[in-house]
Amino acid sequence: MSQSTFRLNLKVPKQVHIVSPDREFHLDREDFYAWLWNEYGQLGLLGVHEGTLLSEEANEAGLETESWTIDAGEAPRERDWIASQVLADTEVYFATEKDAKRAQVSLMNISGLKVGRIEEQVAQDWDANWKASFSGVFVPPCWDIVPPWVESSVPPDQLRLRINPGAGFGTGTHETTQLCLGILADAFKRISTQGFTDKNANPPVLDFGSGSGILSIGAALLGGQVDGVEIDPLAIDNALENASLNGIADRIHFGKNLDTNKKYRLVVANILRPVLIEHAAALIQAMTQPGDLILSGLMEPDVEPILREFGGRLKGAKPEIRKLNEWRALWWRVE
Repeated sequence: MSQSTFRLNLKVPKQVHIVSPDREFHLDREDFYAWLWNEYGQLGLLGVHEGTLLSEEANEAGLETESWTIDAGEAPRERDWIASQVLADTEVYFATEKDAKRAQVSLMNISGLKVGRIEEQVAQDWDANWKASFSGVFVPPCWDIVPPWVESSVPPDQLRLRINPGAGFGTGTHETTQLCLGILADAFKRISTQGFTDKNANPPVLDFGSGSGILSIGAALLGGQVDGVEIDPLAIDNALENASLNGIADRIHFGKNLDTNKKYRLVVANILRPVLIEHAAALIQAMTQPGDLILSGLMEPDVEPILREFGGRLKGAKPEIRKLNEWRALWWRVE
């Protein structure tokens, strides 16, 4: 088995004009990709990457009105940015350099298609590379966050939080996660001074947009009984695995929907501004009084709209604002 693949870079127009010995025809971009498979599928073609365009890049190119694009529970709006590009950056992968060069020479005959260079892609053990690159992180005041493969002792004044990295889910390295974990620890100190009846020995916590479950797990390790709400089923699977890793799966329930009949002593939501504003009424309604509300996923320009939306609903109550680099977290302590 080859230890490398060979990538040929193409810039593909919206319409591709192909001239062959027996006919001449035009294909739109999607049909051209299908044609590639038909022509080169038996000639070493391994894959076609049709291009990636981030929402920030689409915004800069005038293809998107917002630099951040958030999917809510409903179907997202139409935004096929790749289809809108005049030339789409495309990568075509071949099994051998010979296969790639043969395709390179052949594709140069197609009008409008820009054929780039061939680059060798050396096979790597991505799992081993990732494990070597992520050995954990300490988050003040007490969080020792590590992946499952790290075995080490933890000081008595710290809490060990194990997270198995998943695609796009939090591992504790992002500033907003760290801000929320810091406030969670302080909020539980505040809660412990107020006292609870035996029935509420474990204060109920809502983690809205729970992702990998890292904040839910943190709250459970601090003594909370947690409901994590997350619309992404892959994230829920990752969160369930992480809860088991930490031995507190019985203290957390993950689901897709918010139970509007339940009340929570602490509500945390680490998402982005549009989602927070959309669900402001529900999040406030979910709180007990006294109660704590922690919001993050915010940058400086997001703070004022959030203060208006939530401050108005909380009768003008002012939150504590914490900062880490360009990110912000807001903590309301409602009496």
